[in-house]
Amino acid sequence: MCTLLVLHRCFPEAPLVIAANRDEAHDRPAEGPALRSLRGRMLLAPRDLREGGTWLGWNDVGMFAALTNRPTRAPDPQRRSRGHLVADVLAETSAKEAMEHLVGLERDLHNPCNVFVADALAAYTIVLDGEARVRELAPGAHVIGNADPNDRSHPKVGRLMSELEDVAEGGAEGVTEQLAHVLRMHGPQDDTQSPLEATCIHAGAYGTRSSTMFVRGRTRQEDRLLYANGAPCTTDYEDMTPFLGELDRAAGKTQEIR
Repeated sequence: MCTLLVLHRCFPEAPLVIAANRDEAHDRPAEGPALRSLRGRMLLAPRDLREGGTWLGWNDVGMFAALTNRPTRAPDPQRRSRGHLVADVLAETSAKEAMEHLVGLERDLHNPCNVFVADALAAYTIVLDGEARVRELAPGAHVIGNADPNDRSHPKVGRLMSELEDVAEGGAEGVTEQLAHVLRMHGPQDDTQSPLEATCIHAGAYGTRSSTMFVRGRTRQEDRLLYANGAPCTTDYEDMTPFLGELDRAAGKTQEIR
């Protein structure tokens, strides 16, 4: 996944709002969000069918985690798939424990990536690129892409920061409609711009494969989950909120992530 937008404690009635586009090769098979079990804990997550990991998900104690890849000139194919990191941290019981798990990983176990974890108490970004770099997030708008989190000097991150801050100023009402507009944008087009600078990417064999929006309410009964199984500029969002209720009620009888 390449674009993760976070509104952390911007609204009293919606303390965490997530908007995310997953960008990947079109021929890499995947399936949408489903309930899965992992080491005795229930998760709600999509799945990468090539390596068996995921790019975002929720666990049964209310924690959310996601990752974005960081570019590298020579990714090592022998390293463990980064998609397993999300399932690993969702096996923990809090965002703090998840952050500590990531900090304690063997160096260079995975190719470089950014990881975001959040629960009702805290939110963190963890940059895994050699030594782990941790930041606990203050309330506000945050962009985690393929560069350092919130790095305004990166053109795409800087543009998305400005757009997300505008959304934050508008209040929680209608926030998903505003975020859907941001996720569908193809960005300023000129002869020098790479198609990868768009938010919704169309670059031949590579592009935006799915899109997710999540709103955490003041209670778990107020949470909302929307998912588009395709580029959001051409695919409608499906209301998958009932899966969150099923996660609360799940008793360990679903498919295990391997």
